[in-house]
Amino acid sequence: MKSNAALTPPLERYFTGRLNSAVPAVLTRLRRIAVGHSRAMMLASVRFDDGSGSRERSFVLRIEQGGVFGTDSFDEVRLMRALHTAGYPVAPVRWYEPDPAVLGNPFFVMDFVEGSAEVPDEATLCEFLRVLHRQHELDWRKAGLGFLAQPQSPRDGAVLQVERWYRTYRQGTYLPIPLLEEGAAWLRRHAIPAERIGLVHGDSGPSNFMFADGKVTAVTDWEFAHLGDPIEDWVYMATMRGARMMDRDAWARLFKDEAGVTVDEAQWTYWDAFNHFKGACANITTLRVFSEGLNPAPNMAAIGTGLHLVFLQRLAEIVGAH
Repeated sequence: MKSNAALTPPLERYFTGRLNSAVPAVLTRLRRIAVGHSRAMMLASVRFDDGSGSRERSFVLRIEQGGVFGTDSFDEVRLMRALHTAGYPVAPVRWYEPDPAVLGNPFFVMDFVEGSAEVPDEATLCEFLRVLHRQHELDWRKAGLGFLAQPQSPRDGAVLQVERWYRTYRQGTYLPIPLLEEGAAWLRRHAIPAERIGLVHGDSGPSNFMFADGKVTAVTDWEFAHLGDPIEDWVYMATMRGARMMDRDAWARLFKDEAGVTVDEAQWTYWDAFNHFKGACANITTLRVFSEGLNPAPNMAAIGTGLHLVFLQRLAEIVGAH
């Protein structure tokens, strides 16, 4: 990731053109606002002249990090634009820049949305659960999301994602990893048919939504989104993003009370195994990104080794017990 001093001149030129500024645009503020790994999130405040005088606006940049986690921004941008049009709480995307010559990696620019991404209180969390349920119930065809890979059978809600992350891991490593090979085989054999196919976020829960005054102002980080089994999101929230907030039983009660969703034991086991498989597959990609110099940040090496092994160990425990 380039320093702010290195990013400022190209960004000022970029905003001058995008905002049709009569004078060169000036960055009055540029800072990193989230410690994500697949994307760098930057808050940029820009002073420009649109012909009616000097103005200042704030934007958020989402910058790729050398192919981390095997994702890119193209479908993420299309998805967010479709969801915004459908009235779902996402930040409006202004511009997508696929040319790495501008900042060193592709990126896109969103409007800045007011709100906090800190740990929410219970009332706000319950509001988010209702928003997530509305996402799962969304008519994705009507919303223009037909460009996403479409499961052709109830089992495909799981199988397509197993194959997606299996490909990601194999493309991101030099040699096969036996425990991931066994994990993929187990997940294929035990794939649970989805009761319905919906839009799955893939990284849902606290810290991945903004809120203000008890209302969700924007759901963020859509790079893992896909069509699949909504149960994936519920189990992920309880066992991953929200694991420190409350235990599984407390989450299960909230899911039922706020969204009418019940997750049975087989679903918990399967999606818990899948989410650790996905985590192991995604995290191992950072080691290759680091070793090939695409992103030399030390955290890339740490994620691709230590964090990868944490997910791999838990996956082995689940598979070994079943």
